[in-house]
Amino acid sequence: MTSVTTSKPDRVSRADREAARWVADQQSGLLDDAGSAHLDAWLQSAENAAAFERAQALWLEMGEAAVRPAPQTAPPPRRRRASPRDGRRSRAPLIATGVAAALAVAFVALDGPTRLRADAITRPGEQRTLTLADGSTVRLNTDSAVQVAYAPDRRTVRLLRGEAAFTVAPNPNRPFTVEAGGGSTTALGTRFIVRRDGVQTRVSVTEHAVRVASNPASVVVAQDQTSTYGPRQAPSVPVASSVGVGAWQDGWLVFDDQPLSAVVSEIGRYSTLPMTVIGRKARDRRVSGAFRIDQPDQTVTRLEQTLGLRSTHLLGGAVIVHD
Repeated sequence: MTSVTTSKPDRVSRADREAARWVADQQSGLLDDAGSAHLDAWLQSAENAAAFERAQALWLEMGEAAVRPAPQTAPPPRRRRASPRDGRRSRAPLIATGVAAALAVAFVALDGPTRLRADAITRPGEQRTLTLADGSTVRLNTDSAVQVAYAPDRRTVRLLRGEAAFTVAPNPNRPFTVEAGGGSTTALGTRFIVRRDGVQTRVSVTEHAVRVASNPASVVVAQDQTSTYGPRQAPSVPVASSVGVGAWQDGWLVFDDQPLSAVVSEIGRYSTLPMTVIGRKARDRRVSGAFRIDQPDQTVTRLEQTLGLRSTHLLGGAVIVHD
């Protein structure tokens, strides 16, 4: 494979990006026992441990700058000869302000608003299973987040981003509803999957049925069917679900005669590195097969070799597949 390199020393490594997410989770109190175990395993690498230490130091430095009180107003000092330290002192408030601004930017970049709302969250490539108070379970796919809002007369889960599979404990007196993308999915049976993909939300039923409502129409989606909707778009007429719609729960991605662009986009959801295909001929190549979700980089390499394509790795780790 070809690669593009640069001599710039400020490249952000993959370990540093992952460390930033780990520290954000840790500082936000989002690490449960399973998450802590994953972190401990991740820290076994010396490179990861060093990146984690850097991320912690930066987080603490930015946090201290953000909460540091402003200096009290004081009388003008007696005139004296200027020293080199004066320049550094005069820049101190500006530096503190800049660091505080950097903290705010980092908060947004690390998806702080979602993290504050979420009861559970996953990183790219990570999956988690939650058992709710009523016995229902939520299987979070890669880079996903949910908020649980149970009440005595109803059970509500909000899919804040990504994808999740729901197995619902029956209780006709307490409906189970998933809110996502301006619409809702209410269980009429047991198992279904909800996925947010940009402004579109897709609901696929794997057992029994659900009612999907949006703007303000609703449809009943039966087993092995899928419906989509948008913020101002009524649910579509249910159609047969695509092959392998829930295979990710078993660690697989399954494609049946799909364009390479769609395949690489889906594989990229499980990687910390952006992936794309350029060139119409390459994008339109058809792909069928099953691929492991825990090997996104190796999967793209195998696709290149099978289809006779190449890839370029850009600064920062982005992968571009092309002719």
